[in-house]
Amino acid sequence: MSERSIEYRDVDVPEPGENELLVRVHATGVCGSDLATYRGTHPYKRPPVILGHELCGVVERVGTTVAGFAPGDKVCSAAFSQCDACAPCHRGAVNLCRNRANLCHAGWEGSFAEYVVLRENMTYLLPPDVDDASGALAEPLSIGLHAVRLVENTPPASTVVLGSGTIGLTCLIAARKLGFGSIGCVDLGPAKGARARRLGADYYVDARAGNVVKALAAQAPEGSDVTFVASGHDTVLDEACAITRPGGQIVVVSYFDRPRKIELNRLVSHGLSMRFSALSTPRDFAEVIDWLSRGEIDPASLITHRLPLSAAHEISLMDHAPEDVGKIVLLPPSLSRSTSKPPAGLAPERRGTDEQLDR
Repeated sequence: MSERSIEYRDVDVPEPGENELLVRVHATGVCGSDLATYRGTHPYKRPPVILGHELCGVVERVGTTVAGFAPGDKVCSAAFSQCDACAPCHRGAVNLCRNRANLCHAGWEGSFAEYVVLRENMTYLLPPDVDDASGALAEPLSIGLHAVRLVENTPPASTVVLGSGTIGLTCLIAARKLGFGSIGCVDLGPAKGARARRLGADYYVDARAGNVVKALAAQAPEGSDVTFVASGHDTVLDEACAITRPGGQIVVVSYFDRPRKIELNRLVSHGLSMRFSALSTPRDFAEVIDWLSRGEIDPASLITHRLPLSAAHEISLMDHAPEDVGKIVLLPPSLSRSTSKPPAGLAPERRGTDEQLDR
């Protein structure tokens, strides 16, 4: 879109409220939802806004009611703050909170900046020896783990992950860590296949090479016990139904940019179950952080680009060479100036109305 633009400028240091923390950002990942906002296709986030919700940083100040954190603590964060009052929250399903507030939405500026304000109930303590980039990836890793935890009768012998972007690969990491058997990944191009194999995939199918269903049948003749849908491609739901064995499970963890049709007769006649995974919970974060602290997972292979915050316009790489670009991590500059001066921040620039950006 010709209207896309990113502006790097000075902004005021945000002030934390009584239940909030001011965090100095050390690393922040670029998520697909950030790209959708940049492109003007996100369902509810609109420029101008400072994007970013995958982050690692150090606490600078805490609000008056914050009890679990102190200045100097290394932290990561969920992408949202739950209300802790609705029925899903009372059940422990904070990822399904009916009143959640999302970072980088409705005036709450995100982590593509030197400082970000977080609420206490969305913030997680990191061990000091977890490197900054890995800490920033705790959020997408928790989403992959949450999806994998929805699988029943684990560990399955055969698993397929449709989509080898960040979330598909975090599903792969979690499935491998939890002892799943043979795991295959599907996407476009050899670069994504190389990343999948480095992270533990037993095989990779390049969707450009031919019929995906036939290629997967050659690898898993009886069909997959579990299929993760981590792509919004037009054909992905039909492919998931076709490759999953009778009685198998499909877990959908992707979002779709428009309504999709699915052949329900296949689900019924083959006794398939389909579940949908949304975000993650404190339990997921706790386990991911434990894995990171023990060195039991190394998500570094997810990262293909580490850029200074001032070069964040390079996220347009995702438009020009999407197969070669994995996770982009932005590294804000160290502050050598007083915090009384405004630090740098990054925001897509508004060009036109929200209605124009929707088109």
